[in-house]
Amino acid sequence: MITPKTIILPVDFSARSAGTAAHARIMAKQYGATIVAVHVMRPFQLAAEGVDVPSTAVLDWYTQQKPLLERQLEDFVKIYLTGCKVKTVFREGEPSSEIIRTANEEGADLIMLSTHGYGAFRRFLLGSVAAKVLNDSQIPVLTGAHIEVPADEAEHIKSVLVAVEFDERTSKLIAAGEGIAKSFGAELHVVHASPDDGAGAGQYMDPTWRIEVAHMLKKRLEESVNAAGATATIHVVPGDPEKVIRQVAEEVRANLVVLGRHLDKSLFGRLRTHSYAIVRESPCPVLSL
Repeated sequence: MITPKTIILPVDFSARSAGTAAHARIMAKQYGATIVAVHVMRPFQLAAEGVDVPSTAVLDWYTQQKPLLERQLEDFVKIYLTGCKVKTVFREGEPSSEIIRTANEEGADLIMLSTHGYGAFRRFLLGSVAAKVLNDSQIPVLTGAHIEVPADEAEHIKSVLVAVEFDERTSKLIAAGEGIAKSFGAELHVVHASPDDGAGAGQYMDPTWRIEVAHMLKKRLEESVNAAGATATIHVVPGDPEKVIRQVAEEVRANLVVLGRHLDKSLFGRLRTHSYAIVRESPCPVLSL
């Protein structure tokens, strides 16, 4: 069960950053956690790239920006994190590395950040900072392309969807989702995307095999749910993981998708391979454990 006591909130002052702050506030109030709001200012040599003006002028501008950004961070906290216990941290350096370093130094339990994946074209992109944090951080990360300010914080998390493979982490992930669902009084759903929908080689086989496989997978999921001591609605749907998870998340009106991320150096399976796509496609924030 995840019970965050220290939450890292990277702040870039964008609208999506404000949306993520609202979700961080929900989590902090629920678990009594401290939010560490961190802004990372890119170093001078990076800030000056592509700027066709004398370097001394850029250095003067850069020097003036730091105190302005520090004040903006304080103002951001006052506006979007009111009522929470908050610590502000200002860093200079490469954003993803500084975010992870801050999380490690603060002993954080959770990193919450937005990504710029959005819209007809940008939905195919995952922000470079978010991608690096997802790839490098050993700490759970909550992110998403569609993080917005919730209309009603008091009743925000009503449905939790856990996406699983069949491996040694399955029951643990379900248990984590169950813990979150119980904390918020939410429904718990578990989904598995089966590999073949019959469009490939399966189309030449007896069509009843899909029914038999679905029954078998559902039984295995039921066993995993029972092993986790959870109560959940089970969904077994054939297709690509990102499409299946999006479909089920929309059907059950999920407010949070829970996804396994780090397992070991071996292949994690379809969810690991599709993890970035799942974040991009999900209609709600994704918690990667």
